[in-house]
Amino acid sequence: MLERLKAMFRSDDVISTLSVFPEIDEEKIQRELALDSQGRDRGARNQPEPSAQEPDHIETAIITRIEALRRTGLENYEQYRRVYNERLARAGDAKKEVEIVAGRARNEFGASVQGWKTTMTPTIERLNETYTYRRHFRDRHRLIRPARQFEGWVKFAALAVIYIVIESAMNSFMFSRGNESGLLGGLLTAFIFSALNVLVSILMGYFARYVNHTNLLKKLFGLLVILSWIGFAVALNLMIAHFRDLIDAGATWEAALRQAVPNLTAGPVALTGMDSWILVGIGGFISTLAFLKGWTAEDPFPGYSQVEGELARARRRHEIDMTRALDELTDRRDEAIEELRDADRQVRDGITEAIDALFGQSALNAHLETFLEQCDLKLAHLLAVYRDANRNARTEPAPPSFARVHRFAAFTPARIEDGRKTNAEAEAAKVTETVDAAIADIFAQFENARREFRLPEEIQRGDHLAAGRA
Repeated sequence: MLERLKAMFRSDDVISTLSVFPEIDEEKIQRELALDSQGRDRGARNQPEPSAQEPDHIETAIITRIEALRRTGLENYEQYRRVYNERLARAGDAKKEVEIVAGRARNEFGASVQGWKTTMTPTIERLNETYTYRRHFRDRHRLIRPARQFEGWVKFAALAVIYIVIESAMNSFMFSRGNESGLLGGLLTAFIFSALNVLVSILMGYFARYVNHTNLLKKLFGLLVILSWIGFAVALNLMIAHFRDLIDAGATWEAALRQAVPNLTAGPVALTGMDSWILVGIGGFISTLAFLKGWTAEDPFPGYSQVEGELARARRRHEIDMTRALDELTDRRDEAIEELRDADRQVRDGITEAIDALFGQSALNAHLETFLEQCDLKLAHLLAVYRDANRNARTEPAPPSFARVHRFAAFTPARIEDGRKTNAEAEAAKVTETVDAAIADIFAQFENARREFRLPEEIQRGDHLAAGRA
């Protein structure tokens, strides 16, 4: 998004301030022009002539070499100023580009917010509706306590298996007597009777909860289930006891199975052995525990656990969606703000650097002054090397040209219109205003989205509906 803006202030074509002005290596020039030897040779021939008024070709070569370096430095300097001058001229374009960047950032963030609002709407509606339904459910059935939640199938099944195993283990020895398969056969028989006793009792205990219902028909259904369970538990365990009595009396297993029910109907409590009564006690105890387990598997009021579970799932779904929405919007908000801040920095740094280079005491201007001084000093030094060597070798007076001090013409940079500086500074200030406004708008959109997503308790109160009507 910022590539076009960065290109406006890219300084690829600008030479580093450390290399704008070329280095003047006087020793290298002295060696290449052989100033010492040339001075001695020409001095020995009394050249240039004592009457010479103008520099000879050696002096001219020195001046030309330094002047070429000086010209290169000034050309680089002017190129530098031209680039900065163009930066100022593009300040208005930069402001427009930042406005585009800011508008795009606002729109993209707004689109993200709208997308999450669409995603959150069914979640919010579901949470409000399930909470409203639970409130009506409580009011209709006069419930003020929290619902008891289902403990999970693993724990429920594990406890049922424990009941079956306990009863099977306690009854297996008694059923093993008279069984052709011995203890294993007794254990299998005890397991079958125990599984029937436990599973049916759990199922009846679960449906017996309807006795707590406010609806009269459902209450009667629950009462009927309780009476049915009592009849089932008594009949099953007495039948098992009569079966055990017949086995003790010497009847075969097949005969005992056929005669157990007739004996039960003829004399329900006509048991002859203590073991049989122990079987009744064990079976009745386990049946009661299983019945209570079915009763307490969920809330004692039928349907209350399901209503509470739906509300818990709606809250959990809303929490997940809201967390995802806020996390993503926070990341997008921070990215957009960082990009806008970067755009502001790009423009302000570029314009400030250009203004400093063109109007202020920048490093560029300081280097220019030093470079020009070095050109004059190095020229004077190289001329002195040549002239001294020449004078020492001469037999005639040195020419008047040796007394001349050569200086380059003063350099005055072209003046930049002050209006450009004022305009660039104004545009930079507008860029900051644009960025600040865009950031404020993004924060406002984020805050509005956060409020619309709502906390669970606000949704349950229906605050989102009141806000929509307002």
